Amino acid sequence: MNDSQPLKVGLIGVGKMGCNHLRVLSYMKPVQVVFIHDRNRDKEAKLAEEYGTRPSDDLGKDLALVDAVVLATPTSTHLEYIELASRFVTNMFVEKPLTDSLETTRAAARLARDKGLRIQVGFIERFNPVVTELVKIVGRSTDVVNMDLTRTDKVPDRNLDVDVVLDLMVHDLDLALHLRGPVERIQAFGHAQDGLTALAHAVLVHSNGTISRVMASKITEKRIRQIAVTCPEMYVEADLLQKELVLHRKTVAQRYADLSLASVREAVFVPHEEALLGQLLAFAGYCRGRDCSVPPAVPTVEAAVASMELAEVIRKSITENATAPVSFQPIGF
Repeated sequence: MNDSQPLKVGLIGVGKMGCNHLRVLSYMKPVQVVFIHDRNRDKEAKLAEEYGTRPSDDLGKDLALVDAVVLATPTSTHLEYIELASRFVTNMFVEKPLTDSLETTRAAARLARDKGLRIQVGFIERFNPVVTELVKIVGRSTDVVNMDLTRTDKVPDRNLDVDVVLDLMVHDLDLALHLRGPVERIQAFGHAQDGLTALAHAVLVHSNGTISRVMASKITEKRIRQIAVTCPEMYVEADLLQKELVLHRKTVAQRYADLSLASVREAVFVPHEEALLGQLLAFAGYCRGRDCSVPPAVPTVEAAVASMELAEVIRKSITENATAPVSFQPIGF
């Protein structure tokens, strides 16, 4: 497929996130939304008319007409749709988490490997312009002592089929791996509400010595998306909602003399870019054969498995009320 040909896309699922995908896909060029499919047929028909596409009456038949699929259905249905779509297309975007368990995530990854599928997973924060700039500052080669990643969002009807680890924390597990690499020890604590973990804390010890403290909550009244990074020579504050990135550096005098001087505060320019647009543009490039390792790196099934392996250990530690750190060895698929 050359760049001048329209990328024909089918959208499965038009809930809250699916509608966002539809909005962005509708103005991307050259992209054509061939159909949308949802179990809510009234909503499907209404949105199809609004965005100049059509509802799908026969999903199998319609999948044969597209180059790629964007999947934004409930997490518990992801694997069945991936299996269905894999009979017709090789390019898929699947909202995070890839599936709702480590076992099914590995199954989806094996399917992708065996059938040569290009699957991009919806770890949207990789495409947040703040994170893009943060990667440049504190990449894996930088001496990072500690990272604090905080994510809270009290939304009553948000992803009721998954706990806070899979709904919110999984974004920051991916970022922790993306920024600092493999993890070798984990300790986790949590609070349950209505039978599901609603608040979780996890301490990750990376193989390179960095400590990542990750907190996610569905019961905190304030919406927060923040990353704080401690390095020997600087402290970095990143606000993913306000799109702000601030460095606190030592002065020359602080480095070489015993003086009580305030750190230098430096605001980093962050481009005004929509993360979802960046994410879907990367997907379009991935469909056309773009190297997925070129920054911003496309999160593939390997990233989904890696983050889910961490998530499963965290969930188990919380459920079993484990207090001791757990040694961790990634297995993959």
